[in-house]
Amino acid sequence: MRHLATAFILLSGFASCAHAGAWVAEKDKGKLIANRIEHRQTTQNIVHFRHQEIYRSLLLEYGLGDDFALTVKAGRQKSRLPQGRRRNEENRLGLMFDTKPLATGLLPPFVYQLAKAALPFKDMRREKRASLTLGLQDEVDIYMATLALADKISIGRFHISQEIEFDQIRGGGRFWRNWLYRFTLGFGSVSLGSEALNYVDYRSPYGALTHNYYAE
Repeated sequence: MRHLATAFILLSGFASCAHAGAWVAEKDKGKLIANRIEHRQTTQNIVHFRHQEIYRSLLLEYGLGDDFALTVKAGRQKSRLPQGRRRNEENRLGLMFDTKPLATGLLPPFVYQLAKAALPFKDMRREKRASLTLGLQDEVDIYMATLALADKISIGRFHISQEIEFDQIRGGGRFWRNWLYRFTLGFGSVSLGSEALNYVDYRSPYGALTHNYYAE
């Protein structure tokens, strides 16, 4: 649901990031994330082009150790274009590492310390995370890498966070990059937020910058 506004990027390749953020699954515990994107263009544009896409994916992250996890992702895309129907598949296998030395946070220096000193909240706390994922996509000669950084501040059950992700796929004639920024406000397990995604295909003139809002 969170990537509805970015679905058109799938026309030239899968632009979703490799994993679900900077938090690595704990040892002997896992995350299973199902995603469905549907995009329909109901109004013809200036060249009378219409299309419809449905993308489904399943992502598994399983903690193998205290600081690393296995990631497996499978995605399927169906497109209905003026020239006919098309099907694409995406498969990823990688290892996700908790890179604590890179978890420096995303706030300017001393902002959190000043806020904690000025605000009357005794249970205010901060969590900084970073992860690096390395793996293969589709073929053994296509490599993917994702770096994710997160900064989360919590006051009781209320929390505010921001994340950045850099995702790259290279090999087999492909060279794609994604830059993503995500801002989230939440209470307990409910979150509302926005994100911006910049996608560039360096082997073609295609690129896209998208913004969207989401609820979880």
